[in-house]
Amino acid sequence: MFEVKTIDRFDLTDFAGDIFKESNTDTPDAILVRSSHVNNELISKRLLVIARAGTGVNTINLNACTANGTAVFNTPGVNANAVKELIIQNLFRCVRPLDGAVEMMENLKAAEGETLQEAAEAKRGDFVGEELYGKTIGILGLGTIGQRLADSCYHMGMQVIGFNRSRKNLRHVQQFETIDEVLSLADFVVVLLPLTDETKGMLSTKSFETMRDNAYLLNFGRGDIVDNAAVISALDHNEIAGYISDFPKAELQDHPNITLLPHLGGNTIEALTHSANTILQNLLDFLEYGTVRRSVNFPQVDLPFTSPQRLTFFSHARESLWSDVNDILNKYEVPVKEMMGNTREGYAYTIVNTDLTSLSDQMVQQMVAELSGTEEMLRVRTLNNPTWENWN
Repeated sequence: MFEVKTIDRFDLTDFAGDIFKESNTDTPDAILVRSSHVNNELISKRLLVIARAGTGVNTINLNACTANGTAVFNTPGVNANAVKELIIQNLFRCVRPLDGAVEMMENLKAAEGETLQEAAEAKRGDFVGEELYGKTIGILGLGTIGQRLADSCYHMGMQVIGFNRSRKNLRHVQQFETIDEVLSLADFVVVLLPLTDETKGMLSTKSFETMRDNAYLLNFGRGDIVDNAAVISALDHNEIAGYISDFPKAELQDHPNITLLPHLGGNTIEALTHSANTILQNLLDFLEYGTVRRSVNFPQVDLPFTSPQRLTFFSHARESLWSDVNDILNKYEVPVKEMMGNTREGYAYTIVNTDLTSLSDQMVQQMVAELSGTEEMLRVRTLNNPTWENWN
């Protein structure tokens, strides 16, 4: 039985059973996480997989996992609608002073002989807003969330411009070659980029000098993409109108033109449930069948399990590797019934359906040790088919 460590809250009621159990061990077979940091100490040789219910994997040491032969899964797109709706809600908060109006109404008392509505309408001049219609939104990052946001904003009558590292075929978005072009034209700039070495601190002093002084910056990508000291300075010097971030930092608190959210992006019942169910199913398929779907470091491989056992191999992509593996399989007279492999960014993952029933446990362990010692091999697994009886 596999031991699974949950770093964040998950409901495993419908999944835990004969295959895995929840455990607080520091050397688990698998880790389930949402947005918390995964300590490097947890990446032991026993760790097969880290499953992230969400998109970003910047809280996971991806290089260490890959070198360890540990697969990292995520669930891109499952929270896209939740994030899109949260961004739209905050766009309205930029142009309509709803919070202040609601607070005023909570404290308003009508004078004698005056209705509450009369008293309220006498105050409404303090809460004149603007409309989003006709305004320009600039979207930095046109992935699933960015595309949904672009479509919704277009249908609200906004002008939609954007930037993406690779050009997208989008009907409603005028795409520019540089971020600065988007910054200079947008009334609202929405950050949806992933955090990389290239994007860390990307929006800094020069960026805010490029933006319009009445523009708002909304960060729903990653906190470190924006230079916090620079954005505070820009607000203090009226270079931009406001900053909204879903990634709170202490230095951003208590500024009148900064709104901080407690990382609410995908925090809806629908998104949390769908994300958890998707990642749990992918986790089970990998642990039990070796199937790889939606991994950020393993190639995708999905082969029907039509044999008593199977072997899986994760390695550096070396052309002659399979020849070495095949020599060892032939030495132990292990048949290759079916196989499927794929490569990704210099790494290879292969699944081999086979029959090991003629080998003793000791011989299987010896064979796996030889396979694991092959040059460039990172991890070898043997799996028993849990549904083999159904195939016979």
